[in-house]
Formats: sequence, structure tokens, C-alpha cells
Amino acid sequence: MMKQDYAVMGGVMLNDLYFADGTSRKHLIGGGGLFALSGIRLWTDHVHFIGNIGRDFEEHIAPWWDANHISRKGLNVCHNHCTYHRVDYHPDGTYQEGSIYDEGMRHDMYMVSHPEQIEPFAAGLKGLSMVWNVNPAELQKIGELKKKHGFKVMFELNTFYCKHEYLEDILSCLEHVDIYSVNLPEAKNIFQVDTEEACIERMLAIGKPCFFRVGKKGSYVVMDGKAVFVPVVVGEHDMDPTGCGNSSTAAAGFAFAEGYDPLMIGLIANVTSCMNAQQHGPMPVMDEALREKSMALAKQLYEKMKNE
Repeated sequence: MMKQDYAVMGGVMLNDLYFADGTSRKHLIGGGGLFALSGIRLWTDHVHFIGNIGRDFEEHIAPWWDANHISRKGLNVCHNHCTYHRVDYHPDGTYQEGSIYDEGMRHDMYMVSHPEQIEPFAAGLKGLSMVWNVNPAELQKIGELKKKHGFKVMFELNTFYCKHEYLEDILSCLEHVDIYSVNLPEAKNIFQVDTEEACIERMLAIGKPCFFRVGKKGSYVVMDGKAVFVPVVVGEHDMDPTGCGNSSTAAAGFAFAEGYDPLMIGLIANVTSCMNAQQHGPMPVMDEALREKSMALAKQLYEKMKNE
């Protein structure tokens, strides 16, 4: 039987968001892993999460999860509380975040998942999307599973590690994945350069496919010796950019594993970002109607752009 399962690893959490204009939204479900999960769930029914949650998952997150018919396989209850962060956005689009709990980062550490949690599901995977720390030893373990079972890996670097001092470790991690993703501020920090053009030069020199997010402008798919630019897809009611990077990156990983060309990879990713931005929090309902609408839009834009 052809493999069709996709899996996601990363944070599943609650967020209080404080925006640069002084407004705020509280008690929103989110986290890099949950937004990534939604980014793949938009395109396929066959996706699940692998990682750690708290007992309060049932109260706060399960209603969305179950309403979208997402499998619970891979969930591991390891604490009373799911991760809960306050996120403060700055005018330049950057942000700071941290745990609302007194134990702070110690609580977050309970929720860190490990490569060993992938192993029970590895044989059936077609693709794995990770919002993950720069940890060469753990990426090597994932790389060994990838090599054994033949699935593709998308690696979205945790922002904390997007610094030049971690470049050697980042390059070591990239040896064990198929495609990775960073945004423009992260790439500038990693490569110590000032322009997106210089970032792309460094990515091309590395030679590993990259989904390179450049904010409101759009994104590049850097692979096969070139960088294909895909402009942002603007929606009818763009409302909240939270999670757009996570959801679009995971969708790019899905499209890569499905064998689409760079232009379509970028379009599937940017359409996902558009759908994610239409409300606060993740897409509330990811059904066949939304999938058909999203694919029709991606194909329409593809036909237009490939002839330009």
C-alpha cells in the first residue's frame, strides 16, 4: 500500500496575543505544531500529531481537534497543563513570547518531544513536518528513521536558534532533513547579511531545498539551483498573521513530499497562509469544500504565473 500518512511535531498550546497596535486576543489555541498540523490538514485527511500535551487538552484544544477529525494517535499526556504563552508583537513583525506559568521555561521543557516518539509511526509516514530546536544529535536520530523508512522531513528552525553562533549546528542538522524553512529576519541573523538576495546566495551555496518566507511580500522556494519567488496570496478578510509561517511551512513540506514543482510548492504554501490569516487562531473548519477552494486557487495562480 502506498504511504499516505503525514505527521507533525512541535508545540500545541494556548496563547494570549498582544499586538503592536495595543489590541489583544486571549485564550487562543495555537503553537507551531498545531498551526503546522492545520497547514497539512487543509490538504489531506491523513495527518496526525506526535508529541506531548497536558490534561487540559480535553477542555481547551480537543473541541477543535475532534471537530476536524484529526487522529489522536501520537498524543502523549505528560503534564496537567498544555503550554500557555503570552506573545507580544512588535511593529517590525518580530515578537517575544514566554510561559504564563511561574515555572516558566521548566514547564515548556515538559512538552519537548523526542525522536523516539516518532518510531511507532515511522513505517507508515510519507512526510514529517517539524517545528524544532537545532539539535544535531536528535536530528541525526530522525535522519536515521528517515533513511530506514523513506519519508521526507521538513525542518522549520526554532527562532531562538536562528543566530550566526549556531550556524555550524544548523548545517549539521540540515544533513538529516530534505527541506528546511526560515523567515527573512532569521536568515539575516544566521548568515550575518543584510538583504534577501544575500540570504538566497547562502542558501544556494548550502544546496539544501529551503522554503524562505519574506513576510508580507511572499516567499521563495530555493531548490534545484534557483530561487522561485511566489507573491503573497491576499484573502478577502485577512485578519491575523499568527501561525502563517508554521502553517505555510508545513504545507510546503507536504507539497514537497507530494512531488510538486517549486512554483506549486510555493503556491500551496502561500494559499495555506492566506486561509490561516482569515481569522484569529487556526482555520476553524478544514473540510473538503475549503480544500477544493484552496486547490482551485493554487492551480489558477499556477497557470497564470507559469506563463509570465
